[in-house]
Amino acid sequence: MRRHESLVALSRFHRSVLFLAQMAKRNGPSFKGYPTDAEGKAAYAVNFFDKSLREHFLLEDQRLLPRVSGKTPELGRLAREIQAEHIHLTNLFEALRTPADLEEKLDDLGIALEKHVRKEERQLFQQIQEAFSESELQELKKLLI
Repeated sequence: MRRHESLVALSRFHRSVLFLAQMAKRNGPSFKGYPTDAEGKAAYAVNFFDKSLREHFLLEDQRLLPRVSGKTPELGRLAREIQAEHIHLTNLFEALRTPADLEEKLDDLGIALEKHVRKEERQLFQQIQEAFSESELQELKKLLI
């Protein structure tokens, strides 16, 4: 399903999160110009989290999820799961600040990030588009600016 314009910016940002997820995974591909060693990948991931992803989580937690959680029971369940995943992912990023077991931590992060983004894209956004009217989606767009 095509993304409604109210969700397009979030969806586009998810592409960069999926890139990080692939880079972090143990058997993920190498990308020219990006770190290939565990220390470099961890530094890249922490920097991405500090500069972009933390703010993205806050936007979703403070504006998107409270607005959609009451629309249907399923959206409420998904909103709670996603907020819990944001906490878990934040903890995974914070763990990268300690150099022990970086390869394992990166792999765990990559797997969790990919699963999280797929859930938002395939379940949350899909259900929002199905449950919300056009005018409600336009109001949602205003909240996400």
